[in-house]
Amino acid sequence: MADSVVSFVLDHLSQLMAREAKLLCGVEDRIKSLQNELEMINEFLNTSKSKKGIEKKVVSQIRDVAHLAEDVIDTYVAKVAIHERRTMMGRLLHSVHQARLLHDVAEKIDQIKNTVSEIRNNKIKYEEFQESNNQSTTKAEEEEKERAQLLHKIRRNVEEEDVVGFVRDSNVVIRRLLEGGSSRNVVSIIGMGGLGKTTLARKVYNSREVKQYFRCCAWVYVSNECRVKEIFLGLLKHLMPSLEYQCRGNKKGKKHTRELNISKLNEEELKKLVRECLERKRYLVVLDDLWKTQDWDELHDAFPDDNKGSRILITSRLKEVALHTSHHPPYYLQFLSEDESWELFCKKVFRGEEYSSDLEPLGKQIVQSCRGLPLSIVVLAGLLANKEKSYREWSKVVGHVNWYLTQDETQVKDIVLKLSYDNLPRRLKPCFLFLGIFPEDFEIPVRPLLQRWVAEGFIQETGNRDPDDVAEDYLYELIDRSLVQVAAMKTSGGVKTCHIHDLLRDLCISESKEDKVFQVCTDSCGGKIPSNLGDFIHLRYLRIDSQHVRIIPASILTLQNLQTVDLGCWRLTIPISFPAQIWKLKHLRHLYAPGPIKLRGHNSKPSEVMWNLQTMNAIVLDEQTSYLINKGTFPNLKNLSLQISSGRKAKWPKLLQSLQQLSHLSSLSGNYMKSMEWHIGCKPQEVLQCIGQLSHVTTLKIVNALDLLTCRVTFPPNVIKLTLTGISCVTDEGMDSLGNHTKLQKLRLTGGILSEELPPRGF
Repeated sequence: MADSVVSFVLDHLSQLMAREAKLLCGVEDRIKSLQNELEMINEFLNTSKSKKGIEKKVVSQIRDVAHLAEDVIDTYVAKVAIHERRTMMGRLLHSVHQARLLHDVAEKIDQIKNTVSEIRNNKIKYEEFQESNNQSTTKAEEEEKERAQLLHKIRRNVEEEDVVGFVRDSNVVIRRLLEGGSSRNVVSIIGMGGLGKTTLARKVYNSREVKQYFRCCAWVYVSNECRVKEIFLGLLKHLMPSLEYQCRGNKKGKKHTRELNISKLNEEELKKLVRECLERKRYLVVLDDLWKTQDWDELHDAFPDDNKGSRILITSRLKEVALHTSHHPPYYLQFLSEDESWELFCKKVFRGEEYSSDLEPLGKQIVQSCRGLPLSIVVLAGLLANKEKSYREWSKVVGHVNWYLTQDETQVKDIVLKLSYDNLPRRLKPCFLFLGIFPEDFEIPVRPLLQRWVAEGFIQETGNRDPDDVAEDYLYELIDRSLVQVAAMKTSGGVKTCHIHDLLRDLCISESKEDKVFQVCTDSCGGKIPSNLGDFIHLRYLRIDSQHVRIIPASILTLQNLQTVDLGCWRLTIPISFPAQIWKLKHLRHLYAPGPIKLRGHNSKPSEVMWNLQTMNAIVLDEQTSYLINKGTFPNLKNLSLQISSGRKAKWPKLLQSLQQLSHLSSLSGNYMKSMEWHIGCKPQEVLQCIGQLSHVTTLKIVNALDLLTCRVTFPPNVIKLTLTGISCVTDEGMDSLGNHTKLQKLRLTGGILSEELPPRGF
């Protein structure tokens, strides 16, 4: 992944140059020169004729020097920013130290440039050596081809030897093939590697209904390294078993047959021959394991559409491929059920023989570890079939399933994992590897995941688009590539949580350790914030998950790169004290807390504005918060959750009035810290009068709404999602208020009153 690392660092340097021009004054020329060096070596990586043969040592050197460049410049920016925050006297006292910083970073950049140049020169020599040794290169290519063929053979043996389940799946696919009109259609089966796409396609291909319906059938394996000529030759072996080319003679309209050495034909001639074999026939062609849309573009002209009801069946890991080949939705193959998994396991291990009942609990534990992936089940069953069928032997496997599956002799790593990973665009590789930090079988919440990708700098800048939106696009690409599975959906249609297969998680961890993307550490700090927190100046995402934290230390303000602060999921009622001058964290985008946060301090300079802040959760609504909002400290805030204290009810209207300064606010939540009646202190109409003027708000949530719906109230005019919890009573007047909001799409009401009958006029 060295090319991904270098590209990532280049993007990061460009962003730094644009964002921190003032702080980088004095070394900007050196940084631009370093960028040029990295761009050249990145170009070498991308255009290398022998990319697969690049020595691991060279790749490791490139990766390390890219990380070093990022670290050196980030450190300099962070330290200079700390000095910028000092008082006038403090800056004078530290001017000598700042000059030393400038000298040190310039020296380190020069050293990095020399290292990059040395690596590039060594790589040029390596390429020249490869060019002068064509024989060894050809031999390496032949070995690679033989290895690919071996993997294909193993894959077919594993996937096709034992067909279990797929009854419903095959019925659906067969129906799609037989129905759909006379035009030539494409039917696609999509799923992750090892899920049984080929098995299902083979079952469909060999079914009696399909054989009777289609006049001729052909099957060809495409692979991620599609060779068009070999594809056409493979099809012709099915279409012309005798390898004779039958053509019509011109004399008296009679047929004559002449032998033809088709291996000597070029691609266009072979394409024409395939097309002639299929013309005027109702045919079925299976393209197994199609990876690229451009491969389809080169192949599809060979398949005529004579309105005979012909079909092309495609198996692929990529949704993009399916959508490119046809406007019909693909068929998504699911994991095996527990019963199907056990049936497949028993069929492979015991082969119809009786087995000891004490093996069943162990066997089911092993099968459960495979998470419904047929390839994993068959491979493990194959290993156990050759072992003694005893409790002692099987106990050795339980708990170590993934270790067995990732050994070289099983080939699962190459079949399931590496192919999909190696074919990822480089922009997606760090995002995918990052998924390994989550625990096994964990449902990953999508929103914080995307924010962490952004914080880590994995998301490339694309004009004026919000990085969170780009990150969401990346997630959908990984889903479409069958590397990430959707666990739960939002009511709005988006993905709420996701997860990855255990084998893919193991790949993420191993590759990340090698590429230095992350490393899993399990040290505990005993529920306390580390005293040296301020030393982590490169930190971009900070999560503190402890119910004992009440005060966030001022040292957090030295973390100039922080983009997300998440204070955990514990439900707290005692306010968390955040250090004064939060606006010093100018790159902060999201602030979450399980309990109320009290903001402190007063910003006095126009520069003390948090332009990047989009989310503030559990902020206490008080005079200080109102002051900061009115001063324009959070101009681009989109999501705001307020903790409302009963002691300030008389001041609510005035405090809430400040929210009108937030012109980008789209989601607002209000939560009572104590359940008290609305009418003590002020009326619901007074409280909601200013909220009703927030025209940008589309999502509104009020916790402990109590008697809010007992009178006519006005909500934001463009609200489409409204949640009211803890409702104590409802009247016709309150329901009429809801009915006036014609743009409302989702309404959620909770409370004891809802167990009773609502007013007859309804909503």
